[in-house]
This record gives sequence, structure tokens and C-alpha cells, in this order.
Amino acid sequence: MRAVAAVLFALLALLVAMRDARGETAPPLSLSLKDAIERAEQRAPEVVLAGRAVQEARAQRVGAGVVMPVNPRLAVDARPLLTGGPFGELGYSASLEMLFDVGGAPRARVVEAERGADVATADLSLERLRGRIAAWVAYLRVRVAETRIEETEALVGIGERILRASRQRGAMGASGDIEETLATADLGQLRAAITSATRQREEQLATLRDILDLPMTQPLLLTTPLEDPPPPPDAETLVRRAVETRPELAQIRARIALLDARYERLGRERFPKVGGYIGVDASPASPAFGILGVAIELPFAQRNQGPRAVTDAARATELERQELQARRILREVAALHAAYDSRRAELETIEKTSVPAAVRTLELVEVGWLAGRFDVFRVATAARDVARVRAARLDALEGAWMARIALDRAAGGGTR
Repeated sequence: MRAVAAVLFALLALLVAMRDARGETAPPLSLSLKDAIERAEQRAPEVVLAGRAVQEARAQRVGAGVVMPVNPRLAVDARPLLTGGPFGELGYSASLEMLFDVGGAPRARVVEAERGADVATADLSLERLRGRIAAWVAYLRVRVAETRIEETEALVGIGERILRASRQRGAMGASGDIEETLATADLGQLRAAITSATRQREEQLATLRDILDLPMTQPLLLTTPLEDPPPPPDAETLVRRAVETRPELAQIRARIALLDARYERLGRERFPKVGGYIGVDASPASPAFGILGVAIELPFAQRNQGPRAVTDAARATELERQELQARRILREVAALHAAYDSRRAELETIEKTSVPAAVRTLELVEVGWLAGRFDVFRVATAARDVARVRAARLDALEGAWMARIALDRAAGGGTR
């Protein structure tokens, strides 16, 4: 079966390669932010592998509760006469011995396996949160790059209008070549900015496809608009939510429970194993008889003393880690909450003050330039100011959303 599966996989890989070679692409996929996050929480490569780790951990439970720690032992021997008797008068004996865990170790091993699966599940929750955050970041950066392209294209329209006006003024003798060359240089910079933003968009799309495990040939259409981030919940609510849902704390709690179960299992295994045996003994010089007996281990040496000491020390470490992580979360949520408020205030100031003022200034200067009251340098400066403040607005918008995402991460993914 494994050989057949390997052949089928090779054929599938070959078909995919042939399809890519022919340039075939998957149909466009419309993807909202909610869809991207949900897919990342289920289909991100790290999430898939963490899910497989959970299955591996759960498999540890199989056979953990067996009460016979070792296979039954069968012993058979022959007993020839050493006094010169006939060879046919051969004696023999046989015995079957079995040992049993009667101190509760099998159940303790089952509980330990279950706690190990809980640790793997906590690891899976952390990978899902990481996938969620990674998809959100990549989605945001794609939308920022697309918005940057749109706004720069609008600025290119302004630059082309200035360039046409410069050529008309030059043809009329109202200006020299310097106006046209200056407008051409500024227009070239704007077009280069579009190329740079397009490259950034493609890079972030590739990152998003990797996070969502999508084909590189499948076009993506992102449908969630890039809006201003909303106000955050109050800090106390976020702290409480972080303590309840933060996967790092769940990981620590799961490891503590696993260490508790391991300590219990190591203690149970110290109890001596008890067994029984049956047998038969037949010799020419004596009658045949059966054997029935009980066996028990003699715990002359202490068992599991070292592993129990190591487990106890590891548990103390995890308890200390839990306290340190809890305090760190309190500081992290408070700092990110303040940073998010600051980012939103910065964005609001730029949107309500800087951008309208720069756009209005360009309009007035362009009218004055066409009327002959200003030179071209004043127009170029005003156009550059519009480009600068719009780029600053996009940077502030991206920074505010990144702060929101970081706050969501600090609260354990619960600020959606």
C-alpha cells in the first residue's frame, strides 16, 4: 500500500508540474479578512503540523493501560538421568510466569498520556493564534500596498496635468524648459513609487498565499476595505481576556498538569509488581506434580527516585514561568493599549488636518501658477507636500492597524 501511495503522489506531483508548465491557473479567489483568518487558523502549514502532533500525542494512550508490564514468561527444561538409566526415562518441567501492575501504574500512565495530548492541543492553539496574526498582517499589508498604488496613481494624474500645463506655457512663451523638466522629474518619481508599491503588493500576496497554503498561480481578490481601526476595549477587559485565553498560559498550565501526572505515575511504578506462575514437574525418580505459586518483586533499591526529583524541579520551574508570564502579559497589554490609542490619535490628526490642508494648498498654488502669480517651484513643492502627507497618512494607518493586531495578539486573539 505504501508503494502504491508513493506512486500516486508522484503522479499527482507530475500533473501539477505539467499544469504549471502550461501556464494554467486556478480561478480567482475572493477573500475577505474574516475568511483569510479562518483559513489560516485551519490550513496554515504550521497549524496542520501541530494538528498532526496532537494525533501523535493521543496515540501515546494506546496500550498505556495494560496491566501486564512484560510479556508472560514460559520456561521449559529437560531432565535426563545422570545415573546411567535408560535414555527414554527422561524427566521434564515447564512453568508459565506472569507479572501484573497492581499499584495503579496503568491508570497513571493513561492519565499521563492524556495530559501529554493536552500539551499538544495547547501548542496547536498557539499555532492557530500565530496563523491568525500572520494572515491578518499579510492581508493588511496587501491592502496598504493597493491603497498606496491607488493614491499614487491619483498623484500621477496631478503630475500629468502639471506637465501638460507646463508644456502649454512653454509653447506660449510664458515659461522656459525648467518647468517641463521639473514636472517630468516629479512624474517619474511618482511612477517609480507605483512600481515599488506593486512589488510590495506581490511580495505580501506571496506571503499570504504561503500562510493560507494556496497555489502561487491562483489570483486573490481581497474584498475587505482598508478602514480606520476602531477604538479598543478598555484595558481591564483586555487583561482579563488575555489571562483567560492567552495560549502561552494554557501551555504552561498543560505542562504543569503533565508533570503532575508524570510524578504520580513515577510514584505508582514504585509499587512492586505482583505475579503468579503455574507449572508441571515430572521426573523418572519421582512422581509428576503440578506447581502453582505467587511472585512479588523485592524493592531492595529505590525506584524512580531520580526521575521524580527531576519532575518535581521541572514543575517548580513551570510554576515560576507561569507567574513571570502573567506579569509580562499585564505589562504588554497595558503598553500596547496605550500605543494603539497614540497611533489612532496620530492618524486622526493627519487625516483631519494635514491631508486637507496640503490638498487645498496645491489647488490654490496651481491656480495661482496658471494665473502667473507663482513660479513652478511653488507648485512642485505643494505637489510633493500632498504626496508626503498622503504617504504619512498611509504609514500612520498601517501603524495603527499593526498596533491593533499586536493588541489582539497580546489579548490572546480575543479583540475581534
